[in-house]
Order: sequence, then structure tokens, then C-alpha cells
Amino acid sequence: MKLTLRALDPEVQLADFNCGVPALDQWLRRQARQAQRKRLASVWIAFPAEEPDGMVGYYSLAPWQVAFEDCPEVLRERLPRYPLHVTLIARLAVASAHQRQGIGGMLLADALKRAWQADRTVPVQAVIVHAKDERAVDFYRNHGFLSFPQQPLHLFLPMRSIASMFG
Repeated sequence: MKLTLRALDPEVQLADFNCGVPALDQWLRRQARQAQRKRLASVWIAFPAEEPDGMVGYYSLAPWQVAFEDCPEVLRERLPRYPLHVTLIARLAVASAHQRQGIGGMLLADALKRAWQADRTVPVQAVIVHAKDERAVDFYRNHGFLSFPQQPLHLFLPMRSIASMFG
């Protein structure tokens, strides 16, 4: 399926979106517009190219930082002992009817590309996610993410790995 992605705007209908994870559905309906309006996150909505009103998924990106001592060595080597700036994939969800079709991977690739493009202007050390459960952990690990040693549901992909994908 070919996807079209666009920033969340007032015309996008959110009420019918259902990914099977209530927290992700509720955040989209109740908080996504506010988070974007307050510039706390950018929210990206995916539609089939041939059906511009049929939302199949979304993700959000946000600035984040991680305490230096909480970072794995691969992220903090040769850096000063300050919190590390990262891009957080705050949420990523695919509508239940469209799961297991590769859409999550397409959304993730788009998120990583946007993070890489932003990194070229405002540098960050990695993209991180806070996975909701083991299924999500498996998804991110299958795409090259590594777990934080003390927090297995928190995963990261170093920006230099992302740059090698796009740069």
C-alpha cells in the first residue's frame, strides 16, 4: 500500500480511529491536536494514497532528553556529562484493520527520516521509544533498536545508524 503522510490538521477526522490499544486511541482523540498546537509534539497522519480520508495510522515526534548516566555507553562515548538530547517517537499506531501489512514499518521509516532531517539542523544523539509492551519491543528490535540496559521497554537507535540509512 502506498501511503500519504501529512501533519495533523483540523480536517482530519479522528473519532473512528482504532488500533486496539485504548491509550493510543484516546491520546489521538483527546490530546494530539493540543500537543501539536502547543508545540509539544508533531503528529503525522497516514492515509492510503488512493483514499485521502481513510486514516490507517499515525505517529508523533517530540524533543526529549536522557540523563547522561542512564544512557548506554554507545550513546555517551566521548561526550560531556550532560543530558543527551534525543528525538522521541512518542506514539506510533496502525489501525486494527490495517495491521500486519507493513504500515508500522513505513510509519517508522518516515519518523526516522524526519528525525534525521531535523538532526542536520539541531543535533540529537538518537531516536528513542518507550514501548508499551513486549510486542512493541519486538517491533522496534526488528527495526534495529536496542534496549536501554536498565529499562528494557525503552529502546534507542543511534543517530549515526539512522544517518547511514538516509545520508
